[in-house]
Amino acid sequence: METKKNIVVIGAGYGGLTAALRLARLFRKHHEYQIHLVDRNPYHTLKTQLHEAAIRKTVVTIPIDRIIQRRNIIFHLGEVTRIDAAKQSIFMGSESLPFYYLVIALGSQVNFYNIPGLRENSFPLQTAEDALLIYDHITRLCARAASAPIEKQRREMLRFIIGGGGLSGIEFASELADHAAQCICNYHVNPQEVEIIIIEAGSHILSKMDESFAARIQKKILEKNIKIVPGTKIVGRTPDTVTLSSGKVLRTNTVIWTGGIRIQELARQSGMKIGQLGRIMVDEFLRVEGYPFIYAIGDNALAMNPHTNEPVPAAAQFALQQGRLVANNVYADIFGGERKPYHPKLLGEVVGLGRHLAVGWLALPFLKKITFVGFLGSLLKTAIQEKHIFLLRRESGKWITY
Repeated sequence: METKKNIVVIGAGYGGLTAALRLARLFRKHHEYQIHLVDRNPYHTLKTQLHEAAIRKTVVTIPIDRIIQRRNIIFHLGEVTRIDAAKQSIFMGSESLPFYYLVIALGSQVNFYNIPGLRENSFPLQTAEDALLIYDHITRLCARAASAPIEKQRREMLRFIIGGGGLSGIEFASELADHAAQCICNYHVNPQEVEIIIIEAGSHILSKMDESFAARIQKKILEKNIKIVPGTKIVGRTPDTVTLSSGKVLRTNTVIWTGGIRIQELARQSGMKIGQLGRIMVDEFLRVEGYPFIYAIGDNALAMNPHTNEPVPAAAQFALQQGRLVANNVYADIFGGERKPYHPKLLGEVVGLGRHLAVGWLALPFLKKITFVGFLGSLLKTAIQEKHIFLLRRESGKWITY
């Protein structure tokens, strides 16, 4: 019996899942090749919607078996512990899987920056499990605060600190503000006792976005009675206090940490070249430097924008683009086609500011950009989220529900 040549994708995030599905479609008539997908979870997480799950308990996962059903993809539930590039094998504990080509799409992890007490006493927002823990915590706090007899206790229960004024922090804070209004109504909580504070190390929120666009969002944030403390870091955390770089100490039961990510150490430990931010160095085709049969995409890849010579941000829209490109390049490698270099396309940006409010812009042909504010912005954000589901359906060739 002839041994098949394995094309292995590690990670079922936005980029990895897209790459696996497109590879399965491209190789559907080439039965000598087998696509493998490896992930530690049996589901794909819609990470751009985690803030909604943390506040409204919306469903943000899609079972992988629904997505890859009847595709030429074998799914492995497990965690890759080692990559042997020389022998072209990956290891999941004691099990090994040889590969002909490999796509690394591991994503990122929470970076607590060794801040004392932060890991133990805060809530990250990186996984569906994180979102559920936050939802349960906030729900219980609202209920407890309603009957707490001492005002000081209620204020501490209802003071929510968000560490990080990036996209995740802003969207979570906005959802939380809407939820606080509901909490006030349902539990008769005094609105003056609810406090939502964003702590941002930079000079302004959303530092990676256009400054005028960020200023527009900040205006909407302040209108929702969310406080912003720029130019300040969290330097310490206990179960009931937060210490800021200004020296100020805030008493609170809740810190949501969205202040940074780090890349998994697997690639470094496997001998691959690592660049800034701990990301894997890749060439213009997204091949790992020194290994033409290994590609890296998404958060863990140091993809460069050839127009700005800056690293491509860790964002879902870029991971999706990279997943499609790499699948096409692997196919081109094997069958003598022409590899295409990666040119990131910023199609637009949308920041959700609550259930029915968003600010965003969209790139359109012959126009620089069209800006959407308010309910129209919210509709645009929903459309972008649904587009990802649509693309998964198209790549998998079936209807997917979640």
